[in-house]
Amino acid sequence: MAFQQLKSSIPGFIPLIILIVAEWVWGMVIGLWLAVAYGIGEMAYFAIRYQRFEKRTFWDTGLLVVLGLVALALEGPLLDRIRPLIYLTIMLLMVGISAFSKHNLLMAASGRFLKNRSLGPWEMAQMRMTMQHFFWWMAGYWLILLAALWMPVSWEAFLNSSGLYLFIVLAMGTELLIKRSKNKRWSEEEWLPLVEKDGKVMGSAPRSVVHNGHSRWLHPVVHIQLIMEGGLWLQKRPMHKQVQPGKWDTAVGGHVAANETVERSLQREAAEEIGVHVKEVHHLGRYHWESPLENELVLAFSLRYNGEITPHPHELDGGRVWSFDEIDDNLGQGIFTPNFEHEYLLYKDSLRQ
Repeated sequence: MAFQQLKSSIPGFIPLIILIVAEWVWGMVIGLWLAVAYGIGEMAYFAIRYQRFEKRTFWDTGLLVVLGLVALALEGPLLDRIRPLIYLTIMLLMVGISAFSKHNLLMAASGRFLKNRSLGPWEMAQMRMTMQHFFWWMAGYWLILLAALWMPVSWEAFLNSSGLYLFIVLAMGTELLIKRSKNKRWSEEEWLPLVEKDGKVMGSAPRSVVHNGHSRWLHPVVHIQLIMEGGLWLQKRPMHKQVQPGKWDTAVGGHVAANETVERSLQREAAEEIGVHVKEVHHLGRYHWESPLENELVLAFSLRYNGEITPHPHELDGGRVWSFDEIDDNLGQGIFTPNFEHEYLLYKDSLRQ
């Protein structure tokens, strides 16, 4: 995964790569001309095909021209020594801004070439994390190159050739091992779909990451309000639950799993939590619910039912029917979960019919 994420960001380095290769083969002047020609060609392409001025290409090319002119002004023995530092500094700036700010320069540049591929929140977060790791690897090597200016010339030669390759292998190998360890742990978890406000799926992510309180990624859940003779059947949340322990809640509630339909999720959650086989439910609506741990798109349903209920002994601490008047009298008393109270007030009239 680390290699795939780096591969996606490579197009952002194309102007710099052209400058480095051309400068190495033909000299800085030719390298600058080729970099400028590439930039003009790309801007012309987007102007003709998409009828727009590509600002990012303009600024990318302008930055390379400025840095190239500075390099020309320093041409000579000094330039030969600091050239690797100049190129690495450019890369550090691009990776650092992309990894630690809201402006992902590399992804923006890559997006010009990857028009048919979109990355979801999980993929973007993984790419940002990978870039952050490689920023620190690159910063470490930048310091080594800087220190090498005061070392024997043979040390500089080693660091700019074999030493560089060894460092790249060390960095990539370490990151690969870290990724494999994390991926193994995540593969054993439940994965949840990530959605936009209209319910459009943008990807999926491990449940532990979705619920870490920091990602704030919107994900769908299903609720079933169980209408029985006398009122609503509510479940009591067991004390071992992390969220709202000991409070009364909607009869059925759970996450839609990745690659699972809403219908299948309703059937699974109802069977697991209260032993009820769902056939037909009434769609009440959808709403956005945010708590300290998660950010949910709640798909609310109701079910009229007068059969047997078998609460799951681990998931629930039992349950009972609450009359509507009894619910009304106890709202705001800390007896019900805030989510249930919000949903009850939203659909109270429909539930009473």
